[in-house]
Amino acid sequence: MTAVEMEEKDDSQQMKAKTSDLSGQIDEVKEIMKKNLNQILHREENLEKLLEVSKYLEDKAYNFRRTTNEVSRSYWWKNVKLIVAVVVIVLIIVVVIILLAVGVIPISPPVAPVATPTIKP
Repeated sequence: MTAVEMEEKDDSQQMKAKTSDLSGQIDEVKEIMKKNLNQILHREENLEKLLEVSKYLEDKAYNFRRTTNEVSRSYWWKNVKLIVAVVVIVLIIVVVIILLAVGVIPISPPVAPVATPTIKP
């Protein structure tokens, strides 16, 4: 073998080594890209689930708000009715007390008039 043939053989072996190194690096990059793609798909699935859950929670929050408004309104009306009833009872008691004080409503049975003898001078 001549020196030129040996150099060509070395160059050929170096090229094969570089090619196999590049092929290995390409395979590593492919694996990394596959992993990244799987992660992206997994994130997309998680985002879809998150959107579904957030929509569900939004609906529940709306229903909760509506129900609390209805309950609040209901108790407000009960409160108003109670206040009106108390005011009416107090007014009736005040009117009865005033009528008793004025004498429109007698407290004791009527007293028969006493006949007083008149003296003639």
